[in-house]
Amino acid sequence: MLYIHQLKHLTPKSAEVESVYLVRELKQKTPFPFDSDKVQEYFSEFTLSPTDIEMIDQATVLVPKTINMIKLVATQQNSIHEPINLQRAITLLNEMPPALHTNRAYVEATMLWQEGFVNEFVSLFNTLPKLRTPEEKRESNIRLNSIFQRVLRNDQFAFRFHDIINEAHVEHIGGLHESLNKGFLFHRTLEEELKKLDFASLKLRLPPESVQEADLIQENVGVIRRGVERSYGANMRMVNLALVLYAYVKWLTTK
Repeated sequence: MLYIHQLKHLTPKSAEVESVYLVRELKQKTPFPFDSDKVQEYFSEFTLSPTDIEMIDQATVLVPKTINMIKLVATQQNSIHEPINLQRAITLLNEMPPALHTNRAYVEATMLWQEGFVNEFVSLFNTLPKLRTPEEKRESNIRLNSIFQRVLRNDQFAFRFHDIINEAHVEHIGGLHESLNKGFLFHRTLEEELKKLDFASLKLRLPPESVQEADLIQENVGVIRRGVERSYGANMRMVNLALVLYAYVKWLTTK
C-alpha cells in the first residue's frame, strides 16, 4: 500500500487514492465474472489463522506473570535496581491485557466469518454491475455495509482501533523489550553512564541470580511483544482487506 501504513490511515480519501492502482491489479488477478478459486487465492493473504490466536493467548497469559515477577523484584528494594524503571515496566505491561482480550475476540469472530466469505463475495460482487432498480441497489448496499462494518468494527469507513492493539501498544512493548536488553531494570552509576557501558559490561558487577531474573523477564516480554505484533498484523490485514473491497466496489459500480 502506498499511503496506508497505520490503522488510522484508512479513510475514504486514502482508499480512493489507493484504489486507482488496486483496480488494475484486481482486474488482472481476479477477472470478472469472479471465480471462487481465484478469489480464494487472492484473499489468502488477508486470512486470519489459529496461529494468530495462539500467539495472542501466549502473550495474554504471560503479562500478569511478568508483572508479578517485576513486582517481586521491586519488593527486594535492592540498590542494584532502578525503582522508577521497574514501575515504568509494570505500567507499560498493564496497557496490554484489555486490548489483547478485545483483539482476540475480534480475530476469533473474523476467522469464523471468513470461512464463508469467498462464497458470499462471489455471490454479491458478481451482481454489482447488474443492479438496476433502487430496491436491488438498496439491498446490495445493506449487504456491503454489513461486510465493511464487520471488517472495520465500525459503521464508518475507518478502522475502530482505540480499544484494540494499535501502534501505541506496538511501540510501547517494543521499546520496553529493547530497553530490557540494555539493562533497563538496573541502576547505573554516574561513571557507567559517562563511559556508556553496555549491559554485558554491567552484568559483571551484578549478582548472577539478579541477572537471571532480568533475563527471564526479558524473555517473557519478548513473547508478549510477538503476540502484540501478531495482533497488530492481523488488524492491518483487515484494514487492507477493507481497502481491497473498496476497490472492488469502485471497479464494479463504474463498469
